[in-house]
Amino acid sequence: MTKPVHTPYGPFLESVYERYHQPVYLGSDPLVMVREFTCTEDREIAALFAALLAYGNVKQINASLARLFSAMGSRPGQFIRNFEILSARQALAGFKHRFSDEEDILCLCWLLHQAVQRQSLESGFCEGIRDQETDLAQAAGRFFDYLHSFSFEPHFDRSVMTTRSSFKHLMPRADKGSACKRIHLFLRWMIRADDGIDLGLWNTIPTSLLLVPVDTHIMRLSTNLGFSTRKAASLEFARDVTRKLRLIDPIDPTRFDFSLCRLGILKLCPTKSDLRQCDKCELHGACQKRRSLEQHASCLN
Repeated sequence: MTKPVHTPYGPFLESVYERYHQPVYLGSDPLVMVREFTCTEDREIAALFAALLAYGNVKQINASLARLFSAMGSRPGQFIRNFEILSARQALAGFKHRFSDEEDILCLCWLLHQAVQRQSLESGFCEGIRDQETDLAQAAGRFFDYLHSFSFEPHFDRSVMTTRSSFKHLMPRADKGSACKRIHLFLRWMIRADDGIDLGLWNTIPTSLLLVPVDTHIMRLSTNLGFSTRKAASLEFARDVTRKLRLIDPIDPTRFDFSLCRLGILKLCPTKSDLRQCDKCELHGACQKRRSLEQHASCLN
C-alpha cells in the first residue's frame, strides 16, 4: 500500500479540510438539494442530475434543481423507474437550465429508465472499469457510452439527439481531454463514504481511482499552490492535481475537494494579487503565488 508523503502543503490542506469539510457549508453546493432526499434511489438519481446540471452559479443551479425535482414529484428515483413519456412531458414542459432544456432532460430520463430496468447504475458504471487504468476518466466516458447503448426510440431520434449540442453538453466525455468536472463530481459524491458531505451510495469502487473535479476555484487554488503549470482545465490538469493530493492521501485524494472549493466560493482565497488579503488565506504558508508576490514586493522596496 502506498504511504502518505510529507509535503510542504500537506499540513495546510489538512487544516483547511478539518475546518471546511463540514455540513454547515453545504449551502454553497448543489449537494444540499440532494441531501433533502432520504431514499437511496432518489438520492442517486438526484445526485446525477445535480452534477450534470452543475454549471452556472450555485443559486441558479439550485433553483433549476428545485424546479426539476418538483416536476418529478419529489421522487426522482421513482420518476425514472416508472418513467412514462406523456406525463413526463407534461411535468417538464418549459424546463430549462442554461443550455439544457426539457428535451435533453426527457431523453436522459428515458435512457436512465432503461438502464435501471436492467441493473443498478453502479453495476453499469463498473462494466467500464479496466484493471490497468489508474483513474476513472476512461470509465466515465464508457458510462455515457453505456447509457447511449439503450434505445432512443420510439420517443426520440438517436441521430438528432446525439448531434444536439445541448444534449452532448449534458453528458460530457471525460476521456476526450477535458477535465469534465461534472461527472467526476458525481463520482466523488457516489464513491466517497457518507461523511455528511459525500453520499457513499456506491461501495465497490475504490476512492483511490477518483479524479478531482476541476472547477474555476480548484483550478485557481491548484495553480497558486503549484500543483500544475497547465493553463487549461484539462484532463491532464485534473490528473496533475490528483497526483499531488495522492501524496498526502493515497487512498482518498479527493476528500480535499469540497474544503478547497469553499476557500474559493467564500472568497477566502483572494482573486486579486494583494499580499494583505493573502495573509488571511489559510493556504498562504504553502502558496507559490504568495511567495512570488513577496519577492516582487521586496524587489520594489
